[in-house]
Amino acid sequence: MHWENTYVAGLGVDLPEPHSAEQAVRDGLYDAVEFEANGILSVLVGEDPAPVMAARAGTAALAASGRSADECALVLHASLWFQGVDMFPAASYVARFSVGERVPAYEVLQQCNGGMAALELAATQLSVRAEPSTALITTGDRFALPGIDRWRSEDGILYGDGATALLLANDRGFARLLSTATVCDNSLEQVVRGPDWYDSPGSKQLALGERIAAFPGGMGAVREAAGRLGATVRSSIDQALVDAKTDMAEIAHVVIPASGRAKLQWQLHQLIGIDEAKTSWEFGRLAGHIGAGDQFAGLHHAVRTGIVGVGDKVLLVGGGAGFTSTCAVVEVESAPAV
Repeated sequence: MHWENTYVAGLGVDLPEPHSAEQAVRDGLYDAVEFEANGILSVLVGEDPAPVMAARAGTAALAASGRSADECALVLHASLWFQGVDMFPAASYVARFSVGERVPAYEVLQQCNGGMAALELAATQLSVRAEPSTALITTGDRFALPGIDRWRSEDGILYGDGATALLLANDRGFARLLSTATVCDNSLEQVVRGPDWYDSPGSKQLALGERIAAFPGGMGAVREAAGRLGATVRSSIDQALVDAKTDMAEIAHVVIPASGRAKLQWQLHQLIGIDEAKTSWEFGRLAGHIGAGDQFAGLHHAVRTGIVGVGDKVLLVGGGAGFTSTCAVVEVESAPAV
């Protein structure tokens, strides 16, 4: 989709301190072979519940934008993991403590693609509003035992805690949202489903590697599924570039999902075709995979540190089990609001 009069008005994050991956190896938490193969230096480890962090990130994005909470028409909250309490409306908590008690708030549960999916949904909502309005999109996750082991649940991925927020507006902002594109292949949901169903989330610790290994057809089928997954992401990227009326040569920076080096090389060479130096890899290898928030956190880091500036176009690449990929192109037009 090509968007007119849709802007990023503010960005915010709430990110805890990093925990050294090398220290995790020494402590017996992280496999030494995985450490050498992945090149991930640290992950963020926090103590606060995910919605608490998300509300703080949302408050930061609102403050950075200089906008009033009264203009906020919608809150969308995305997450990958447990939000601290069973059967709890996390989005309502985030809205209450960031923009107010009367703003409609909903959760978007599309795994790691949740934040990017919410971005497209929010843009759609804002496009039909005549009055100046904003939509707050947040993400938040805390990956804690006993339900999940951030160091061992999935090969090539280390999970980092934290929250992110993006305030979208239909009238003005420091960056223009040029396009979003979503492509999906729902037949790939079974890749991470595994063979069993459970009565409660606490029945078994999450082990995505075991689920993938149980994929019908063995590793040959897994490789075939990976090819279809890659085609889905590639189609989303291509469509986002077309809708933004740009091409990869005009993209100054690419924010990618945070992963280890093996998956990184697959992303860069097969899916995107871009040099590592133009991506968010250096940030991701310090933060880990922040659930649904890699894209907003990576964009925040890029504008805050001056990696991108006025006139630069940024490609945000998202993807989540299901499989759904949402990509977006953003153009920075003025001094960033972070």
